[in-house]
Amino acid sequence: MNKVYTLILMILICFVSSGQEIPSLDEFEVYTQDKDNKILIIPFENKMYASAVDNEIAAYNRINYMDVKEELKKGISSQILLKISNKTPAISMIHHKDSVSEVLNYIYNNIGLKYEKVKVKDTIQPPTSKTEQIKDKLKKFVIQTNQHHEKAKYDRGKIKNGEVYTSNYSAERFMNVIIQNPNLLEELNNKYKTNYYIFINEFHIGRAYPSNENMYITNRKISTHYTVFNQKGREIDAGVIKVEMPGDIFGIKKIEYQYLSVVASELCSFMPNAKVEKSTLLKEAEDDKNSKKQRKIIHGVLEQ
Repeated sequence: MNKVYTLILMILICFVSSGQEIPSLDEFEVYTQDKDNKILIIPFENKMYASAVDNEIAAYNRINYMDVKEELKKGISSQILLKISNKTPAISMIHHKDSVSEVLNYIYNNIGLKYEKVKVKDTIQPPTSKTEQIKDKLKKFVIQTNQHHEKAKYDRGKIKNGEVYTSNYSAERFMNVIIQNPNLLEELNNKYKTNYYIFINEFHIGRAYPSNENMYITNRKISTHYTVFNQKGREIDAGVIKVEMPGDIFGIKKIEYQYLSVVASELCSFMPNAKVEKSTLLKEAEDDKNSKKQRKIIHGVLEQ
């Protein structure tokens, strides 16, 4: 075992002494073999964030209180990138190496937010006939035209324990995105070459509450509101994902890896099957075969 560790250490020393950087994955953008699809991940606005536990998270992780929100923004996008599993290219705007504040502000200024009934995913289907497509376009036009009137009439509701409550409706609701600028997705496509858009609309971490199993144990809910559009502006998926975690969990990395990863898994269920070239699939199979052989060799060395 000591021989293996010594070998690894020598390799790392060689990288450092030669002035080379150790290879690492680009956490901003994932480029892969799917040539037909590319996903843009758009983080929530600061005003759409609510947390009952930021003080505890900041103290536990020894970071500034204001940094908690940004870390959780990155955490959700990072987990979505991981769930994509290096099959479909994706861009995370929160990880963008260049300044994107101007672009994000432009996006936020060209969308609307509205509470809507949580939808059954099976009902979110594209129109099957030209008549339905025309009806759908007319419906969108009416929604966009009357958006400012609806905002005036609608009671935005309240956030209680990380949950959304509205007085106008009894059914479960979530914060949905309405694209007010019909050219927005085309402009994003021209800039980033993307054709799927994941909007993280709201993010909440609620107050701790007693567990049903044991009153001395507390839990809290993480609620993530999201919408997914394709390039034509068709809503592919939308809703709210709720994950329960223990009330005494404050480590940001633990929250990300154990709970935001669950959110990302459910959110990424919309993704189309990646169209990967046959040569890539064969290479992946060969690499997997070789890695298994290497593990057997290392395992044999460790056993000696």
